Amino acid sequence: MSMSLRNFALVITVALFCTGTTYAADEKAEVMKPVQNFFSAFARRDKAAMLAELAPNVEVMSARKGELRRLNIDALTDLVVAYKGGAIAEPIHEPIIHIDDNLAVIWTRYEFTVEGRVNHCGTDVITLMKLNGRWLIVGLADNGREDCGQK
Repeated sequence: MSMSLRNFALVITVALFCTGTTYAADEKAEVMKPVQNFFSAFARRDKAAMLAELAPNVEVMSARKGELRRLNIDALTDLVVAYKGGAIAEPIHEPIIHIDDNLAVIWTRYEFTVEGRVNHCGTDVITLMKLNGRWLIVGLADNGREDCGQK
């Protein structure tokens, strides 16, 4: 009797652990969805689709060569839409996601590409909040550099 009770407890513990892990993976996928949608719209230069993934009045903070540049999101999306060069994209790599209730932070490496060639790279920090049941980007910060193959 004692052995089967231990086996039952073990099965329940494993099942609860797996359920919690699945929930965490599902929640991380939900947090990533607006980020993926934003960068997809970015590559298409679709301002309305970019803004759909953002809370109003988001600011972007960029550090370049020791200087801080601050843009409101409308200015950034206008620059993206007006860009006259070739195809642009900002693929991200190996995102680290932290979630606490309705707040999430993504730390991820990126490469900004023009016509498939790396123009610059760095790290994006993306802050999201779950508002009215939906994850939205509420902050963006990045550091950009040109020594992409050296780090």
